[in-house]
Amino acid sequence: MGTKADGETKTILKKLAIYLPSFYLIYYLWSILLVGSLKVDWDELGAYPFRIRKDEFSPAHRDAALGAWLAMVLTYLCSLGLTYGVVKATRKSWDYVVTSSLVHFVLCIIVNQAFPVNWIWWLTLLLATLLVSVCAEFVNYYLRDMREIELDHV
Repeated sequence: MGTKADGETKTILKKLAIYLPSFYLIYYLWSILLVGSLKVDWDELGAYPFRIRKDEFSPAHRDAALGAWLAMVLTYLCSLGLTYGVVKATRKSWDYVVTSSLVHFVLCIIVNQAFPVNWIWWLTLLLATLLVSVCAEFVNYYLRDMREIELDHV
């Protein structure tokens, strides 16, 4: 019997089918926590992860805009563990992080029916993607690939 390789299309699609919904589940869990803690109107929760305008997404504000920014940052931090748990491959981990960012970018355009022009949103997205993809490779490499291998002593 053959083994499944991480580069096979079926394997990649299965992992993406787990990774992307989990990414948005984490995003919405953070959004729920932040909407509740910042006393934002609950009607805004549906589109909360897809905020792109400067008045809706900024760490400088003390309201829903701060919550939207924090939700993105915390989601990407948690996606580091998601990448470790789902991807399980050092060389492929950055692919999943970049794919989730690209899907998020496209969904933001679809939900808002506008191209994001907020520099804070772009900087946050690009830095989070870069940092998580690099850290995910290190985490997978050191915690998965470099773990001790027990050998039978003959």
